[in-house]
Amino acid sequence: MVFKHIRMKNCKAQKSKGETSKGETSKGMGVTSKGENAATITESSIAYHCINFLKSEEIKKEMSAIINPIMDYFLKQIHIYLYFFLFFIFISFVLHLGVLFLLLKYNIRFKKLYNKLNKLQL
Repeated sequence: MVFKHIRMKNCKAQKSKGETSKGETSKGMGVTSKGENAATITESSIAYHCINFLKSEEIKKEMSAIINPIMDYFLKQIHIYLYFFLFFIFISFVLHLGVLFLLLKYNIRFKKLYNKLNKLQL
């Protein structure tokens, strides 16, 4: 019912925008008024209508009403796996941070040792 209402609005808007004088084509709509029975449809006009159709508030509400229960069910099913995933990401971060500190610590020791050896060789 909502889709039919929106389609009718778009058709009326297209007719009002598509009306031009002396056989000119309307810009971006792909509609000519040269006496042709059927309007020529280009890919840009189809994309234009699809985008306008999806931008309407009624469609946004209906899509969210359809998608929200699906997403809730999906998240309820995988929430424990998400916790494990976040736990392993946190553990990986801590381990990498520890390796970084160890490398910095040994790098400082190595520099001190290297400087002592250079002084002994001179």
